[in-house]
Order: sequence, then structure tokens, then C-alpha cells
Amino acid sequence: MQGESTETSKWVQLVRLLRWDKPTGRLILMIPALWSLVLAARATAQIPPPDLIAVVVLGSLAASAAGCVINDLWDRDLDRQVARTRTRPLAARSLSIAVGVAVLAIAGGCALLAAAYLQPLSFGLCLAAVPIIAIYPACKRFSRCPNWCCRSPGGLLYWCPGPP
Repeated sequence: MQGESTETSKWVQLVRLLRWDKPTGRLILMIPALWSLVLAARATAQIPPPDLIAVVVLGSLAASAAGCVINDLWDRDLDRQVARTRTRPLAARSLSIAVGVAVLAIAGGCALLAAAYLQPLSFGLCLAAVPIIAIYPACKRFSRCPNWCCRSPGGLLYWCPGPP
């Protein structure tokens, strides 16, 4: 019975690492992208294709998860010193760095697969966003407004024509 509890706890920690227990971050990325997709479709008197909507939703979930893991990997030692963040899985050492890197690779791979479905220009914009996502934790150290360093390019991604 103890092993089952530990396994459940690890899954809960993975959900917390990906921040899937807090939907706000996903919505901040997903809503502008979906809105842009709707506007682009409306400009051509169409409705957004369901498969492209699914790509936006799944890509947003994967990209935001990867961004959360990158943030926690960068900040794991600082997070231990802040009451609001000290219980995050990497800061609390309830998950190892190796697990964090593996989860980042999986989330990043899923985001890449979703992006590969898009037109070349949109795919390029997705790739261009990766360094911005990766440097966000550093922006927090040098700027009082780190989110200005990392404004979401999601609105641009889906204005490009739909899938090939």
C-alpha cells in the first residue's frame, strides 16, 4: 500500500511541476492563439478547422508545461527561499533534476510535434519562441517586468494559413 501512495504522490508532483493544477498559465498562452485563429478564419469567411483547434490546444498545453519546467529548473534553488514557491517539486526536492529534464524533453517534444503540423512560417515562429521561453527565468533576475521580455507570440502563429 505504501508503494501505491508513493507512486500517486509522484504523479501529483508531476502535475504540479507542469502546473496543470493551475490553468491560468495555459489560458494566457492558449486564448490569444485561439482568438487569432478565429480572426484569421473569419477574415476568409471560414470557420477554424477542428484539427487546427486541437493543435492549438495541445500545443499550448505542451509549450506552457515546458516553460514551467524550464522556469523551475532555473529557479529551483531560489524557489526554496520564497514561501510561495518553496513547495514546488524541484525546489522541495520531491522530484529530481533528471526527472525535470526528462519531463522538459517530453513536453518540448510534444510541443514540437504540434508545431510541425503548422505552416512553415508558423513553425518558424514557434521555434523562434523557444529561446524567449528559455530566458524568461533570467529576465526575472534583471528586470522588474520580466513578462515584457516574453510577450506571447501566439497571436502571430495562427494568423498564418492553416495546415499544409
